[in-house]
Amino acid sequence: ELAGGGYGDPLERETARVLDDVLEGYVSLGSARDVYGVVFSGTVENESLAVNGTATETKRAQLANLA
Repeated sequence: ELAGGGYGDPLERETARVLDDVLEGYVSLGSARDVYGVVFSGTVENESLAVNGTATETKRAQLANLA
């Protein structure tokens, strides 16, 4: 079972909050993808990190089917 460290389904967490968590260093890019199903474009290093909405929808659907 996937765990997001909080309450509720991690796949339903707002993508903007996951982005904030990554930028603050609370969540790794890998955990954002594999636990929360949020896929990003850009990088943290050059401050271009952004949620890829289409890829995130696809990843969340894939993870939901595994649960």
